[in-house]
Formats: sequence, structure tokens, C-alpha cells
Amino acid sequence: MSSTEETESILSQQNNQENNYNTFKENSEKIILSTEKQVKLYDPSQSPLSKIDQYDKNLSNYIQTLEVNSIIEFIIYIFARLFNPDLMICYFIILFFYHFYFYNNYTFIIKPLIHVLVTLIITLVTKNIFKRPRPNIKENVKRIFNCRNKETNYSMPSGDSMQSANFAILILFYLGNFSGFILIPFVMFARIFYFCHYIFDTVIGTLVGLCVSWVLVYPLRLISAF
Repeated sequence: MSSTEETESILSQQNNQENNYNTFKENSEKIILSTEKQVKLYDPSQSPLSKIDQYDKNLSNYIQTLEVNSIIEFIIYIFARLFNPDLMICYFIILFFYHFYFYNNYTFIIKPLIHVLVTLIITLVTKNIFKRPRPNIKENVKRIFNCRNKETNYSMPSGDSMQSANFAILILFYLGNFSGFILIPFVMFARIFYFCHYIFDTVIGTLVGLCVSWVLVYPLRLISAF
């Protein structure tokens, strides 16, 4: 083989290698672009749930940044604490001694107690399923009372909203009036106002509380000692 033929053969091999490399490069770039598109397509921040979450936070921000005078805040604080566990225990102690003293019937509290315990268990379980962080306290917003620092678990659903709905159903079925439902929106507002929850947390808590209590009412009516 002459030197000219050898040179042409080497050049041909180099051209083939270069062409192969360019083809590989083009294919790699296509794969990368395709992957980037897929990543953008499945970007978690663009998912419907993330958009709902952000909308919920933005809407809740209007309530959380409200500033009111001390008298109004004191009223809001009462609703924010109305269905907290420590006060719920006090309610049952008072109810127990009231009915035991006047009616000699301590079994009166059995049904309400079952309602409260079932909704409490559901609250704790669902909080640990969703694991939604609670809102952060806004340092530039003035509050006389601090409810947020007392809350150490997750945000959704709102246990206080659930218990207020539970209370409304109990009042409806056992006392025959709708007065308990008046408390629900005030409790929801107060829990959002003090950075304990977002709007969606209180809505879910209320709906779950209504459904659970409604379902419990009928089988518990079989207990004759109410």
C-alpha cells in the first residue's frame, strides 16, 4: 500500500470516528433535553396539590396579618382556646359533677366522651399522615396572646375545628337545636389568626368532625343511659 493510500485510509478512519462522535453527541443532547422536559413536566412545585397549598397559604395570610385592638383580640383568643384539650378536660369534669350531683347520673358523659376520643384519635393519626407544617409566626405582626408556641404537632387537620364540629352535632342531636354551629366559623378564624393553622386545615377538620360525629350518633343512641 502506498503512502497516499495509507494517508487516505487514516483520514477516512478519522472522519468515521468524528462522525460517530458527532452522532453520539447529538443523541446525548437529545436525551438530556428530553430528560429536562420530563423533569419540568413532573416538577412537584407545579403539581395541583402544590398550587392549592400555595393558594391556601396566600389566602390565610390575609387573616394572619390582621391587626385588631386588644378587646377584639381577647374575644378571638377565647375562641382559639375554646376546644383545646386542657379545657375539654375541664368541661367533662364539670359536666360529670353537675349530672352526678343534680341527677345522680354520671353515665351522661359517656357518649360525648366517646365522640371526643374518636375525633381526637382521628386527628392525631391524620396529622401524622399528612405531616403538613404549621404556619410560621410573623414577627412583624403584633399579637397580645401567643397560641402558636403551644402547638408542637402538625397542622392538618385542625383538631380544634374538628372538636367544634363535634360539639355542634352533639348539640343538634341531643338538645335539638343548631346553636352549636355558630361557634364553628369563629373557632376556625381564631385558629388561623394565631398562626396555628391555614384555612384548608380548618375546613378539613370541620368536615371530618361533622362526618365522624354524624356517623357516631346513631350507634351510640343504642346506649340507653344518656
